[in-house]
Amino acid sequence: MEDNFIEAFKRFSFLKVSDLVSLFKICSLKTFKKEETIAMAGEYCKYAFLIRKGIVRTYVLGPDGEEKTIRLAKEKDFTSCGMSFLHDKPSTEFLHAVEDCKVIAVNSKKLNELARENPRILRLSYEGIKEAFSEAIYRVEFFTTLTPEARYEAILKDSPDLILRVPQKYLASFIGVTKVSLSRIRNRKVAD
Repeated sequence: MEDNFIEAFKRFSFLKVSDLVSLFKICSLKTFKKEETIAMAGEYCKYAFLIRKGIVRTYVLGPDGEEKTIRLAKEKDFTSCGMSFLHDKPSTEFLHAVEDCKVIAVNSKKLNELARENPRILRLSYEGIKEAFSEAIYRVEFFTTLTPEARYEAILKDSPDLILRVPQKYLASFIGVTKVSLSRIRNRKVAD
């Protein structure tokens, strides 16, 4: 795990070696098989995950029981259940492995304890929360200002690998359309 761990946290250049040692003690390398549930709504999720390989889908259940994909996190992204991480409460969402995944699981409670004692660990936590907040703002704008076709084009421009790696039913849910509508959008793009 040492090589994976050091590589994963290398982008946070403000961390010192002693910080990495402290973090290493509260982390574990976990793997999840394709289609495996990682966390469930109603249960406490004690980890934040740094994705090393694969895609993790975050979804909620609508009033009709339909799954609504709200996030697709991939390599180098952090993901977690927001209510558990931020408020120490049961999750309101599900985490699901879209592909076989390798993640670094960071114990959230222990991370918060370290952050109270160490300003660089606090900054790491802040950077993760800042990324999540920025993505949440982007998603609100994504749904309120873009047509479904423009949403597809945005994904095609920003994360074209998702188009190839994520099953159509999850991608359609992420864009906010049915599979049939997504198929029509794709067909129009091919025809252009």
